[in-house]
Amino acid sequence: MKDVHVHFDEIHALRGITLDVREGEFLSLMGPNGSGKTTTLRVFAGLLAPTEGELLFKDTTITDENRSVLRENSTVVFQTPIHFGTSVFKNVAYGLRIRGISEREIERVVKESLALVRMEHAAERPARDLSGGEQRRVALARAIALDTDILLLDEPTADLDKESKVIVEKVLRNINKDRGTTVILSTHDVFRAKRLADRIASIDAGEIRSIGPADSVFRLELETLVDETELRNVFKGHGVIVDEDGGILQVTLENGVVIEAVGENTGEVTITISPDDILVSKERVQSSARNCLNGRVVSIEQDKNTRVLHVDAGVPINVNITQASLDRLGIRENDQVFLTFKASSVLVY
Repeated sequence: MKDVHVHFDEIHALRGITLDVREGEFLSLMGPNGSGKTTTLRVFAGLLAPTEGELLFKDTTITDENRSVLRENSTVVFQTPIHFGTSVFKNVAYGLRIRGISEREIERVVKESLALVRMEHAAERPARDLSGGEQRRVALARAIALDTDILLLDEPTADLDKESKVIVEKVLRNINKDRGTTVILSTHDVFRAKRLADRIASIDAGEIRSIGPADSVFRLELETLVDETELRNVFKGHGVIVDEDGGILQVTLENGVVIEAVGENTGEVTITISPDDILVSKERVQSSARNCLNGRVVSIEQDKNTRVLHVDAGVPINVNITQASLDRLGIRENDQVFLTFKASSVLVY
């Protein structure tokens, strides 16, 4: 993109964005709701023409006359998937049939794509009867099956159950590394951007606030979010190496709570734990995870399709959980719960 502006009536959605995406990289567009992430994805996909500015694909300027070239080489997975009223298999096969692929090859590719997202068992089930997380995974399989140069995803793991989030993230990393697919992903989650991307472009109010290697932008954004008190599960403490071979750091927080992390920073440190990476249970679970804190549920907050548990575990910890999981576990306010998370889920800086 070169100096791209997008107007919707009185709304100035993008304000002079210049952004190069490198072939084979994993780029995350990060920003709050309404920042312009989805609009940027739509421009990159050729679904939306810039009001001003220029879009180039492999050094060729994209116009109305050749926009199909970009569409043929890219696939978009939107946050809310739309499926045909037929089987999972036929939904994933549709794009391949449109492209004239042989039925034998379609059979192979669809099975392989469904296996990647762990949905092969549902091939003959009606796609619209699946859960929300399963439908999102089928939509990803449909995109993967086309094997385009570019894969664009709009908040692909927002409001998903933990199992689906893990599966989707693993698939995206694999197709980027193994196939060399260029992946452009939008997210409002600074942790997810850091975990997945090579580079992060931080967008706010239709402008790029910062862009660079994921580690660098993550630290910059994290400090801003901490200063603005918008980030949850941020704690200061003192770090000591307890296992040099394993790279395990023991962080003692200001009130004496001890948390283990993977890192090399010692002395005064700040740690963060993504609310998505914490397993909550009423009983202590058998796990290789190095952290398990006991606490009391102070309150339960609704956040779109997710519920946020506010837990007093010696420090105030927030946990994201789906309503279905909350109902299954039977967790209520004032219940005692266990919070389990891996040392690798604790980010240290």
